[in-house]
Amino acid sequence: MTKFRIAALAALVGAVVPSAAAGPAPAKSAQNASFDCASPAGWGLQRRADGVVFEGARDEHGVAALIIIRYVGPGNKLYGTPDAYMRRVTAKPDVALPGWKTGVVEAAVVAGRPSKRVVNDVADYVPPHALDTKRVPVREEYFAVPASRGFYVLEYRAPSALFAPQREVFARVLESFKPKL
Repeated sequence: MTKFRIAALAALVGAVVPSAAAGPAPAKSAQNASFDCASPAGWGLQRRADGVVFEGARDEHGVAALIIIRYVGPGNKLYGTPDAYMRRVTAKPDVALPGWKTGVVEAAVVAGRPSKRVVNDVADYVPPHALDTKRVPVREEYFAVPASRGFYVLEYRAPSALFAPQREVFARVLESFKPKL
């Protein structure tokens, strides 16, 4: 096999294999490199235009723990400010769902910046779009962190059974988060 093919294969494998070690800055927003953060050891990494998604352990129903970090630019039509974002993620659902509980928005500090935080209890239904689904309780934790223009959203979402055991991973990502705007 030529050196080029070996390098291409290594790059392809590296793109789909979960990160093996936490480093200070392997995860960046692909759109504008607006932040750095550590990649959690053993979690998969998916780069998106506005940020990154880390995928961790799954529960017995296949629902994964997720850490999502995104930059929301100014002028976003759904939620232009951290306050508007928090109002949206704490809005009551149109239909009453069992176990669904929105938390109270509270003050927090992320990367030395005054931020907003909320924890919600929601649910996933697996398999999705099926007639016979299983309700899986899920807990979501959101931080809205202001930027010089726009803001950042840091989200931790996990099945309730995994939320506490995996929360330390999210805490380490929060500690490593370095906004650039």
